[in-house]
Amino acid sequence: MQLDKQTITAMRDAGISFISYVRAPGGSATISLEPDDVPAFIKDRDSFAARHFGVSRQQYLDWVATDGAPRCGATTKKGTRCQNSVSGGIQRTIEEWVKLDGGYCAVHGGE
Repeated sequence: MQLDKQTITAMRDAGISFISYVRAPGGSATISLEPDDVPAFIKDRDSFAARHFGVSRQQYLDWVATDGAPRCGATTKKGTRCQNSVSGGIQRTIEEWVKLDGGYCAVHGGE
């Protein structure tokens, strides 16, 4: 379905709001869209959400996949990334998650 900018703007001017949901830890987050945002949102919701939150697409997807639990950044004896979470809980905001992801779990020297 193609909606041109003029139609979308006319819809907004008539009082129609563009509100949608994107995936987030614990379920979803509500976001408001401007008329210019609608085509990009329809094309790639995850990329739009990442830009909305100010992170890369991969960071956004990892945040959702881990339910907002920052992951330990230590490398195991097998050479893989530790599967433990950084202490402090899950469903953290994207800002907290970005800051703490890659820190250390209790096993590897974290809290």
